[in-house]
Amino acid sequence: MLISLIATKQMAEQIKKALADAGDVVFEHVGKLDSESVKEIFYSASRVSADVLIVDLDVFSGKEIVSALQGFRIARPNTRIIVIAPDRKPGDEIISSIVGLGIYDIAAEGKESNWSEIIKNILLSPPATYAQAARWHTGQLLNASIQTKERVIIEERPAGIVTVAVSATAHGIGCTYTALSVASFLSRLGHSAAVIEDSQKPVFSFLCSVLKAKEGKVEGSYTVHGIDIFPVDKSGDNGNWNYDMLLKKIKEGQYEYVVRDLGVLNSPRRREMYGADIAFVVASAAKWRWHEVIERIDGDFDIIFPLASQNNVEEISFYAGIKGTALSYCPNPFAEENDSVFLKLLAPVLPSRRKKRILFGVF
Repeated sequence: MLISLIATKQMAEQIKKALADAGDVVFEHVGKLDSESVKEIFYSASRVSADVLIVDLDVFSGKEIVSALQGFRIARPNTRIIVIAPDRKPGDEIISSIVGLGIYDIAAEGKESNWSEIIKNILLSPPATYAQAARWHTGQLLNASIQTKERVIIEERPAGIVTVAVSATAHGIGCTYTALSVASFLSRLGHSAAVIEDSQKPVFSFLCSVLKAKEGKVEGSYTVHGIDIFPVDKSGDNGNWNYDMLLKKIKEGQYEYVVRDLGVLNSPRRREMYGADIAFVVASAAKWRWHEVIERIDGDFDIIFPLASQNNVEEISFYAGIKGTALSYCPNPFAEENDSVFLKLLAPVLPSRRKKRILFGVF
């Protein structure tokens, strides 16, 4: 479980005790916040893909927490939010407004309580419902009489889990490298991404061993540079696609994007490519390997040429009529060097932003 944490120093220490066996902190702010820094911290938190956001109300001195949480929910609608409200009582105006946002996990025990145990129990329990939080909700919202217009960014996101398929014209071209690079790029954008191995020559188990990867969000996955990867389970190999066998776990992990490393392109893998939301074929731009591209690719998929220059791509386009995108040399698939390239390639399946006027504090 990946946790984002905004809390006072004392509360943060207790929460981390509860997280020792429950999850990893991927974003953390410890200490008081003034009204000017609240939005900045919550914006930073929204850029990180986490399963749970834990917020200690003692960090905030004013009412700005409500609009900050509203903005966070817009950016991260699937992140569970747990609000710690020591010594607060029903009728509290701020908590009433928070419940009005659809946030129902409210912990309001006394300040001297065992918060480590309290948070641990909440994390191990299903998300709270409105029935459990109704006692906090008066139906009134902060500043309800003041209709303040504010321009915010709304993201139109693809529905469901987006599948990105990556295959190659031959072994050793860079299929696995490209799949990991795509997932790493998506993770840097703040999305929850996983890579599933379905290639003819599995290497993910070795990669996890070399990188000493920790266990991922769900059983059978490993976390590598902010993404979860699923190696082929050879012990349970029955001829099925690893992706098909992992569908339940993919849903459990609440991944926004799943990248499939399909290995060398053939008829079965071509069918899997057509079933993806977007698919790429990795090929060599070297002249002595042009035949692999001509023989294997029918123009239905975008082509990526690793270790190629723009001149290489233009040359193969001129002589063979094959268009593709150059991926410049970068030995580390988790680096940022080719982010601008992936931004263009993945544009059809990335959230599109539009500006819209909304009324904060008015529902």
